[in-house]
Amino acid sequence: MTFSKHQTLLEQGRVAQLAGPQTTVAPLLRPAPRAVPRPSVSASRRPVLLPPPASLAGPALNLRQLEVFHAIMRTGSVTAAAADLNVSQPAISAVLKHTEQRLRFKLFERLSGRLHPTPEATALLPDVNEIFGRVDTLGRLVQHMRDGHAGRLVVATSPTLVNALLPRAVAQFRARRPAVTLAIRSLPTPQVVEQVARREVDFGLVYGPVDDAGVEVHPLVISEIACVVPRGHVLALRHHVSAQDLAGESVISLGAATRLGQAIDAHCHHNGAPPPVIAIEASSSLTACLMVSEGAGIGLVDRSCALARRFDDLVFLSMEPRIAVRIELIYPRQRPRSAACNQLAEELRRVVEALQS
Repeated sequence: MTFSKHQTLLEQGRVAQLAGPQTTVAPLLRPAPRAVPRPSVSASRRPVLLPPPASLAGPALNLRQLEVFHAIMRTGSVTAAAADLNVSQPAISAVLKHTEQRLRFKLFERLSGRLHPTPEATALLPDVNEIFGRVDTLGRLVQHMRDGHAGRLVVATSPTLVNALLPRAVAQFRARRPAVTLAIRSLPTPQVVEQVARREVDFGLVYGPVDDAGVEVHPLVISEIACVVPRGHVLALRHHVSAQDLAGESVISLGAATRLGQAIDAHCHHNGAPPPVIAIEASSSLTACLMVSEGAGIGLVDRSCALARRFDDLVFLSMEPRIAVRIELIYPRQRPRSAACNQLAEELRRVVEALQS
């Protein structure tokens, strides 16, 4: 065998070895791809580019690693996360180990046999939650595009309206579209607006006015603030009450930071009356009515909450002057709406029209 042939065989073997599967741990620094020419008499063959080795130093995490981290934070253990993702526990442990190596810091510490998130993990969680909120949004969008008669709708609304207007509309909607599942989120109005703007829900049902560049606003109905009193109360015989009539009463209402609280305060300032002193701050108008039924005081509530149940022991009185509150439907801006979404909104409009007739 000549020297040149021997050298050619050695170089071919070295190239084959480099191009073959690697079993050793990759170096932390990722070198630029380098070309290794194959010795050949043909000038038409191109040099072989070696793939860059896998690195643990990259700043980004892949979606699988984020999914495992999110599942552990949500369920509280590796075992529960494995069951949630329908994989084995060793697989979850391996992904978690690789993730921590990639990040170069610990995400969890094991104390007394249980996993506890580190401060770094807690700091990452809000952004990871937002990522999976968008992933869920994408999945629902695909379902809606594939079949408007099936899929999942997510609706966010205020604690009062979730009890007042939605139950009847949802019942009628389900009768027409039984294959569509729904998720109802009861949240303060600012959070509803935020989730609609981020396209995490299909639409929101809120108190107006809403001024956000990320949403489209569609008026639904004008309700009003009502004073609700027990039937035996001295005010029960009146047709309406004023802010001055509330002096000395134990008032139950929503906080001043809420849309209803802001409407009440603005009304009082506009008419030169002091805002009522709220003795009990309720989470919703329905909660306030239930407390009035138990004799805890009188309430200032959205009149539409009377739709949630029959309050035979209570009287709803209009305020004088009237305090109007706007109820609005809000949608993500510049996003097509599914047929199911439009159908549920139409059911809400039918409910409102039936109540006004």
